[in-house]
Amino acid sequence: MFIHDTAVIDQKVTLGSNISIWHFCHVMSGSNIGDNTVLGQNVMIGKNVKVGKNCKIQNNVSVYEGVEIEENVFCGPSCVFTNVINPRAFVNRKSEYKKTLLQKGSSIGANATIICGVTIGKFSLIGAGAVITKDVKDFAIMVGNPAKKIGWVSTKGYKLDSNLKCPETGEEFILEDETLRKK
Repeated sequence: MFIHDTAVIDQKVTLGSNISIWHFCHVMSGSNIGDNTVLGQNVMIGKNVKVGKNCKIQNNVSVYEGVEIEENVFCGPSCVFTNVINPRAFVNRKSEYKKTLLQKGSSIGANATIICGVTIGKFSLIGAGAVITKDVKDFAIMVGNPAKKIGWVSTKGYKLDSNLKCPETGEEFILEDETLRKK
């Protein structure tokens, strides 16, 4: 386990084994960080946030209360999460946090913004700078503002060809009713 001297770890935090927490991070009370997870420089993990095992949360990311991250998730540098749909500085809306779920194996590109209350599907790939305003299907590639699906991606992160086959691994998929699943 590595925790940089400048990191702040509040009381009542559960830290898994073999984790790395880098410069200027803050992990708030009630949070749970899974085994083999890396928190890059200047990451803030909010109160009661659960981060699964084998995750990488890159520099300058704030994961607010209401966000849940399953295992093997990648959060690119400076990606943004929200937890209130209609924030006002002068209105306390802590009882209105919307749940946001990043499912197993998903990847969020640098500077992407995830509007609260959505589910990011398993192994999906969110492009750099994308703005996610609604649920994302498993294995979908999403880009733009607002984000739109431009294709499908394999579990290893390669764009599927027109036959829904991974050009690198040979992994094959079937599409039924706009839902992709492994063959």
